[in-house]
Amino acid sequence: MIASTFTLPAFGTVIAGQGGIFAAILRAPLIDGVEQPPFALIASDAAEGEVKCAWGEYGKDVPGTSSRTDGQANTDAMVKAECPAALQLRALAIGGHTDWYLPSLGELNSAAANVPEIFSKDGWYWTSTQRSRYGAFVQDFEDGDSGWLDKDSRHRARACRRIQLDALNA
Repeated sequence: MIASTFTLPAFGTVIAGQGGIFAAILRAPLIDGVEQPPFALIASDAAEGEVKCAWGEYGKDVPGTSSRTDGQANTDAMVKAECPAALQLRALAIGGHTDWYLPSLGELNSAAANVPEIFSKDGWYWTSTQRSRYGAFVQDFEDGDSGWLDKDSRHRARACRRIQLDALNA
């Protein structure tokens, strides 16, 4: 057996050519029940990829936004429903990349565990995970709390994207 190794950059490191900061390693969502390779979560720099907005669609259920692990799929559903947070992040082009999305609750929890220092300690950050017709989950970076708030209130939203781990070693 031939062992191959590679060294991942440190969490909090800007990854050249990827448009942002290495924030977490996560298990990829299953596709048709098939395991997918894990991915690295890349958080945009706050100056380029952070907006303050409402989640949107207060009082309405947005189908397809209940995943606690798949921010891309949640964001796709939010864009279809014309939710302001998703529309603003999807419109971004940072570092030549246009695949930015609003992270799920699990993705933002992981970022809070690994790189809380790259987020503001003041206030909440939206996740793409809807709790109900009236609320969506949020993440705090001062003490790591998660909760939910009314979807019509204004909070920060940070653009993230994902890359396969083997792309880091290329």
